[in-house]
Amino acid sequence: MKRVLFISFALLLVVTFSSTAQESASKTSALYPSFGIGIGFFYPSDVNDYIDADLSSYVTVNEDMYMYLEVKGGLTYRLKKVDFSGMLEFDVGPKVTTGDETFTYFFTRVAPEIGANFYISNRTGKNAFFIGGAVSYAFMKFEEFSASAPGFKAQVGYSMQFGKFNMQPYVAFRYNKATDDLDFGSFDLDYTGGQIGLIFSFHPGILYK
Repeated sequence: MKRVLFISFALLLVVTFSSTAQESASKTSALYPSFGIGIGFFYPSDVNDYIDADLSSYVTVNEDMYMYLEVKGGLTYRLKKVDFSGMLEFDVGPKVTTGDETFTYFFTRVAPEIGANFYISNRTGKNAFFIGGAVSYAFMKFEEFSASAPGFKAQVGYSMQFGKFNMQPYVAFRYNKATDDLDFGSFDLDYTGGQIGLIFSFHPGILYK
């Protein structure tokens, strides 16, 4: 009886190990949802000129808009050394002035984006540096002004895997500028500038080499 139990237990271990090894060996790709948050730094000249003119009759401080917040989500298809993503980004540049009175402004951007990253693995293959880029088409709005235009982004970062949790801090440069043509001239909506952010996802671990 003991011999039968021992043989059964041994067979169970072999089957379990074989199944696990086969699963690990087959995990060279995955499709999963990704999410991101970020902070961007820019100087939209026409937006800031509008705010300055709008507040010219008031005593205020800190009038210029220079920072925006971003959230995004989408799907990523990951291979060993490269991934491809489709994301929807939402950005808002808020400006709250202080002084005799308080005024609030919002400069928004909504953009579908397609991007890719190439990974340079560390020695173990678990983590990796990455360099990538993306193209987008943005719809931007500020007060009564709105316009849309294509844009691009270049980024570098570091990808870290903790079991099934993946975290990717990055720095990026974005170019995205659109012009609202008016009867009396034009108004530029400009989201060009630098950005720092974090992308995170949950998926089976895949070595980068």
